[in-house]
Amino acid sequence: MQRWIALAVVVLLLVTGGAGFGLWKYKQNKPHPIWVPLQINRELPEDKRQAVADDLSTKLRDKKILLQISKELRLAEKMDLPTSEAAAAELDKRLFVEVGEADSPMGKVPSINVGFRGTAREKPLTEQIVKRLTQEVGKIIKPQRSEL
Repeated sequence: MQRWIALAVVVLLLVTGGAGFGLWKYKQNKPHPIWVPLQINRELPEDKRQAVADDLSTKLRDKKILLQISKELRLAEKMDLPTSEAAAAELDKRLFVEVGEADSPMGKVPSINVGFRGTAREKPLTEQIVKRLTQEVGKIIKPQRSEL
């Protein structure tokens, strides 16, 4: 009888450990997008906001910019992809630019959110990518700063 109890305890521990590992693995693969909200003028009409976001998205998705970012951050090796071009294509696929709202000391204000869709396991890499994308956004919108 004691052998069966000991065997049951061992099986219960293994099942509990396996379930815990499975839950941890599941949580690591959940989507975890990270973005930077760029505040814009409240008086800007909704269609103009969308046009600015679309223009910014088009400029950020330039192959030269994406390839430069993928080479600088060595995304091919970090994402287990064969080439920098493949990493740039993956970056293009997971990049997003959307119109949204951001919290500020004066309440909610309209914003353009620039970000990257990563998973929880990729959080440090996603943060690096978003930081680098933000630098490119600064170069792109510098001439248009008065309009926004």
